[in-house]
Amino acid sequence: MSLPERLDDLARLTGIPQLGDRIGTGTQRRHLRWLPLILLLLVSSGMVEIMAHPYHQLLGHLALIFGNVIAGYLPIFGPIKPWGERGGADERERQVRRDAYFAAFATISIVAVIGLLLLIGLTLLNRWTIETLIFVLGAFVLYLFLLWEIIPTLHASWATRPLEDE
Repeated sequence: MSLPERLDDLARLTGIPQLGDRIGTGTQRRHLRWLPLILLLLVSSGMVEIMAHPYHQLLGHLALIFGNVIAGYLPIFGPIKPWGERGGADERERQVRRDAYFAAFATISIVAVIGLLLLIGLTLLNRWTIETLIFVLGAFVLYLFLLWEIIPTLHASWATRPLEDE
């Protein structure tokens, strides 16, 4: 038995490939309407907390990291089929995915412009040190990444109706 075959056998023992097969069939796709909305409110309040109190950022960072942990699972169980899925996506699913990511791009663009202008203004008003500005900018980049994870699922969940089971 070669090394790649042994590694494949070890991977099959963990059960991860079977989990991927089960998720890849599309049977677990569901509309997550309230979870992305709650996560969006949580990470937005965390970002506001970081910008309001940059020298005491622990609570804001905890909100962003907790939101990151939960938001990582939204694309797996949400209504949008990912690119390269085994079953493929039909025309309706491709349109839903396209609209959801266009909404995410628009939201992230608006938030980035407003947020950077706000950061410049707060830096000038509060006389932040360069270290404080770097920490706040790092949190802002994480916030934009979280918007990229949350907004497509939120848009697709609220823009479409769940299909009835046959």
